[in-house]
Formats: sequence, C-alpha cells, structure tokens
Amino acid sequence: MLPFLLQLDDKLFCQINSHHSLFFDYFFSLITWLGNGWIITPILLFIAFLKIPKNKVLLFITICAIGMILSGLTNSCVKDQIQRPRPLLHFATNGPDAARNTKQCFIVHSVGPKLYQRSFPSGHSNTVFCAVMIVAFMFGNWFWIGFVPALLVAYSRVYLGVHFPLDTAGGAAIALLFMLPTVLIYKRISGGNRDPK
Repeated sequence: MLPFLLQLDDKLFCQINSHHSLFFDYFFSLITWLGNGWIITPILLFIAFLKIPKNKVLLFITICAIGMILSGLTNSCVKDQIQRPRPLLHFATNGPDAARNTKQCFIVHSVGPKLYQRSFPSGHSNTVFCAVMIVAFMFGNWFWIGFVPALLVAYSRVYLGVHFPLDTAGGAAIALLFMLPTVLIYKRISGGNRDPK
C-alpha cells in the first residue's frame, strides 16, 4: 500500500509541478506566506477580537495557542522521525531515492529557497490549516471559505517544489487532529457561546 501511495504521490507532484509560468511563480510565492505563523497569527487574533466576547478572548487565545503549538511541535517531531527527502533531493540522480526513479527522470521546478530534507509533513500546511479550522469550527457560515486560501497554500508548496502532495495532506491531518479537540475544549469551558460581542 505504501509503495503505491508514494508512486501516486510522485506522479501527482510531477503533474502539479510541471505546469508553471512566471505569473504563477510570483502568485504562489506570495500565497505560500499565508502558511507562516507570523502572518496568520495577526489575522487569527483580529478575528478573535472581532467575534469572541471580551470576557472570553483571553481564554480563546490561550486554548487556541496551546492547540497550535502542540500541533506544530507534533508536525516537527514527525519530520525529524521520518526524514523524508524533499522533491529536489528525491528526484536527484544521486539522491537517496535515485534507484526508485531510474525510469522517471524529472527536473523539479523550484522557486525560492532550495530545500532538501524534512519534507513530511508540511509545516506551512499545518499552520494555515490550524488557523482555518479554528475559525471554521468556531464560527461556521462564511468562515468555511477560509479553506480556499488554505488549499492554495498547500498547492503552492507543491508548485514551488518544496513538498509532495502527501506532505501537505499530512500537515493538514495533524492540524485536524489537534484543532477539533481544541475548539471543543474551548466551547466546553466557555459554555459554547458563539455570539459575537
């Protein structure tokens, strides 16, 4: 099962990464920044102050921060344990997976910093999905649209040549594992009040 998934992951990566243009190089280079904590955190804080009652903002921020930190730490620990090569190294003729790719030569379209190690799971995907899941699970309605930029960030990681699709799915799965309980814990402690202040 795992070899089949990895082969499918390779093919999907090649399919996404091989379709590129100068415009999308710039576009996805900008989009990918939404996966950085120092970009997404102010956005999340702004929404919290806008939607959460004043007397519950500190509780909300504290619980969500703990959830996001635990998710990020877990993501990093999995990276360290698995040590999956990034696409640039994976498809290199002298890379550790070269033998598996003797019949599939692919030149990675790489934009930005050249990364070679710790591919699985994607940290950017983990961060952005953590934030989006918080607001979507908390407030629902049009906040579910937040999954659109989150998916674009995940796509950007593959487009830019720094992650495989499976890496981004792994980052999102870890986010779900932590953010769903985080929101449920907040609702339980706060009495489940979803009304804006």
